[in-house]
Amino acid sequence: MKNDYREITISGKKEVYKIERFIEEICDYHNINNEYFGNILLASTEAANILISISGEEKESSLIVTFQKTIKGFTFKLKFDGPDLSSENEHFLEQEVRKHKLRREIFIIKALADEVTISVKGESITLTFYVSSMNYEKSLLRINQLKDYWVKKSTAVKKDNE
Repeated sequence: MKNDYREITISGKKEVYKIERFIEEICDYHNINNEYFGNILLASTEAANILISISGEEKESSLIVTFQKTIKGFTFKLKFDGPDLSSENEHFLEQEVRKHKLRREIFIIKALADEVTISVKGESITLTFYVSSMNYEKSLLRINQLKDYWVKKSTAVKKDNE
């Protein structure tokens, strides 16, 4: 399998558009359909917004987004990079999830991604999307459509001959 690894760095909410372009280029390159592209895009931008809000949008901090194609599928890792988080913010993500303040965002991420891993300190979120079986599912759908077509056509031909 050819190793595909890419990385971008963004700083602040004003540069979230870079993640959108990054994901669009990857999905175009790998011929990912629009439905799955939407899932990847929404889950990744929600995770980025969560991590940016934790960092407090300090000028020194940034968010590193890495993509890697693995055997499972596509893995996007979003990691806070900057000065150590203060003790107040260190477990911010964990506390907010417990308080249900981020339940909408976390629900969206978990609903759209196949695997979600949040680091212990809440500094990174790893999203995995299974894309290896997409072509198999499409081929099964096409096979079934062809079977239906031929069954209908053969019954139509029999009726005409009778």
